[in-house]
Amino acid sequence: MLPMVQGVLRRWNVRLTDDNGHEITAPNPEINEDANLEDVSEPAVHPASISRQSYDYHPSVWDVLKVRFLLQRIGALPTEIVDEIIDAAEYWPSTTTTMASADDESHRIIRKDRDQVLVKTVPLCYDRTELEQSPDNPRSLPHRSRHQVCRKIVFRLSSHDQGPGQVRPNMYHESWTWFDAEVIRGAHAKNMFANGEEQELLEDEKGEYTKHFGPDDRLLLPHANKLQSNGGRCYERQDVEIIWHYQDDIEADSPEASLIESRKGRGRATLDGRVVREMEVGDSIAVWARARFPGWSNHVYGASVTVFWAI
Repeated sequence: MLPMVQGVLRRWNVRLTDDNGHEITAPNPEINEDANLEDVSEPAVHPASISRQSYDYHPSVWDVLKVRFLLQRIGALPTEIVDEIIDAAEYWPSTTTTMASADDESHRIIRKDRDQVLVKTVPLCYDRTELEQSPDNPRSLPHRSRHQVCRKIVFRLSSHDQGPGQVRPNMYHESWTWFDAEVIRGAHAKNMFANGEEQELLEDEKGEYTKHFGPDDRLLLPHANKLQSNGGRCYERQDVEIIWHYQDDIEADSPEASLIESRKGRGRATLDGRVVREMEVGDSIAVWARARFPGWSNHVYGASVTVFWAI
């Protein structure tokens, strides 16, 4: 994080110094290419080097406000520099929403044409308790601006289809179980929570009815804007993490997008960051699980969405 922050400060001709007036710089270790690797001692483990699986710290709104105060008041940095430092360090508050399952369910099974919403996120920059207690005039959480306030969306899915095969290369070709992400505009004003329970905002979120899709229906098949496909005819569980970032810029018609779609099963039209940049305060994200054609089914063991925004 320190090198990124220092890059911001250099652009603004700002120097960080210690109590003795010496400039604080990030370590830049060099290894002699001719040295024997056995002679190189292993560095001490630093929290920043621990993998995300074992160390996944998400600052709270209060944490971010405190850091901004320190940088602005004690560090005497202007707001523009503080904004860049916060963004360079990705020091953003977030909310995480996780798929709920009945006590007797080990996982959900989405059958042919019985699409289900797995999770709907708490509206951007809002607290669920506030939405429940003051549905007519809820107060938003602190945020930098109303437009382009969202910074990152992280989806985590654990699923597979009906099988019977195993994980293999090119397994996403002709896969007919997949996931979509739908933006619900102005969800904060739609009484999303009432009496301690989440309310349905979209048509047949629980997949209680079999839908009939015509040949021209945009939901008949997975398209370039899909969130993620399961490996086709693969019964091994696949745990995936999909990150949408506001600085993403991979065009849908680029070779890179085609490669990501074929190798990772992601939608090639979701790699340009547009959805993240267009999220507004009060918007929610719904994750749909889908399955098409006789014999196909989407088995979902877990789903969560973490949404980050700027203060």
